[in-house]
Parts: sequence; structure tokens; C-alpha cells
Amino acid sequence: MKLLQLTDLHLFAERGGRLLGRDTHAALDRVLAAVKAMGPGAADAVLLTGDVSQDESEGSYRLAAEALAGLGLPVYWIAGNHDVRPTMARVFADYAFLRPLDVVELGGWTFIGVDSCVAGQDAGEIAEAELTLLRRRLATVGQGKAAVVLHHHPLAVGTPLLDDCMLRQSSRFWRAALDARLPLVICGHVHGEHSLSYRGCALEVAPATCFQWRDGACDIEIDDRAGYRLFRFEADGYRVASLFA
Repeated sequence: MKLLQLTDLHLFAERGGRLLGRDTHAALDRVLAAVKAMGPGAADAVLLTGDVSQDESEGSYRLAAEALAGLGLPVYWIAGNHDVRPTMARVFADYAFLRPLDVVELGGWTFIGVDSCVAGQDAGEIAEAELTLLRRRLATVGQGKAAVVLHHHPLAVGTPLLDDCMLRQSSRFWRAALDARLPLVICGHVHGEHSLSYRGCALEVAPATCFQWRDGACDIEIDDRAGYRLFRFEADGYRVASLFA
């Protein structure tokens, strides 16, 4: 089973909108063209891991939906810190292929979405009720493995610009997440690719669709590549590759 991960699109209500001088919709177009060029079967589904919008507009979510429809794949989404979840959910509900990621079984794996966003804040935090829900969902996983999908990174990646707004109180998350059934956590937010681990659990961080922050940056330093990730899941594990358009 192959999953495409897209994250941090940062779209505006109209095509041509720019973030720090970069045309974010053009970057999405490049990524989607690269995926389509791989041909049928390149992916079975999409994980869309937040910051779809930059301007919090209905139009930005509509443009995202129309662009993603061209893949012909189911898309499972979570919100990021730049998203307005009610607006996102209302617009995406008009498209049957766009589905909020709560719990979904794909290819023998169980994927569990966790909300790490706090309205009006760049940094993340997971409410105690959300952690309780995560524990309950993990307890119901039967055969196979589980993966948690969230927006914010729960481990520092060494780029201060982003580590200043990572998941706060991440130890609370790891206490809930460290479970023999959960070998993998997937996130976005960082605008860069990283593969880390904590006590036997892998953390896979995807590059952004719009642009990357340079590794180690303390201030705005941009790498203009548009990125995405492809996962291949098997019963006994996974493989992942970061690709750039």
C-alpha cells in the first residue's frame, strides 16, 4: 500500500497568491504534475497533513480541493496551525474524496489523526481529552501496526526557527504514544525532511509542498524546492522517500 504525503501548501484564495514572494499554488501544481507523471498506481491514497491555507479563506480550500481532485485518490486530511478547521471541514465536505482523518485502516495499518493545533498560535499542544482519545484508539488496534498523524513535530529537528513552534509539552504526547502497536508518527509543519526516532518509535517529517526552510535556520532562509513524500507500507514495516519538484 502506497501513500502520498502532502503538507504545508499555504494556499491563498486566488491563484498567484505569494508567501514570502513564492507562488504557493504554482508549487502545488509542480508537485501534482510530478506525481501524475509517475503514472497510475504511484499512490493508493493521500495524507494531507495541515497548513493547506495561508489566508484562512474558503477560496483557498476550494482551490486545494479542485487541484487534489485531479489525482483521483482518496485524501485523508488534518488541520495545521494556519488552517481554520471549521472552514476547512465545511468546504472539504463538498468533495466526497476528501475525508477527515480520525481513524482509518489502510493496507493492514491503522492511521490515527491527532489534533495538535491551538487557535491563533504557531506552536502546537494536544489537549488532555485528545490524548485520552489517542490511548483509547490505540487500545482498539487489533492485528497489524498503527501510525499517528499530526501536524506539529514532537521532537526537535535542529532548526530553531521551527523548533520554537514545535509541539509543546511533547513528553505528554510520547507517554500516550509509546505503545508496542505504534512504531510510527508522521507529521508536517517543519518545511523540511527528517527521519528521527524516540525509544523505538520512528518520527517521519515531510518536506513542505510550498518551499523549505534551510536546515538550522534561526531566521527566514528559504530553499525553493517543492517537496512531498511517498510511503510504501507492508505488514512488517514501511519505506519512505522524499521527492522534490
